[in-house]
Amino acid sequence: MNIFGLLIPSFRKGTYVVVKEATCIRGKEAELLFQHLDPANKYARNLYGFPKRGSKGIIVALIKYKNTLGSTSIYYGVLIKETLYAFEEKDLVRA
Repeated sequence: MNIFGLLIPSFRKGTYVVVKEATCIRGKEAELLFQHLDPANKYARNLYGFPKRGSKGIIVALIKYKNTLGSTSIYYGVLIKETLYAFEEKDLVRA
């Protein structure tokens, strides 16, 4: 959520969410994000796959990430069936 130029997360850690669009972050960018989302390597990670649309999960981590182009986004680590996926805020809705 962007209020007066400030980027504020819409969901908290521990919130149950549903995948609206199955477009999670993949590849090398996902590898970098997972280092911040799950530094203790607690969960299995999926770098190249994506869950089905409508899958339910729980948010276990969130970070603000600034990409190489300079834009800042909020990414959520969502645990779906014991696998961690990285999603942007626009791809999730409350369960």
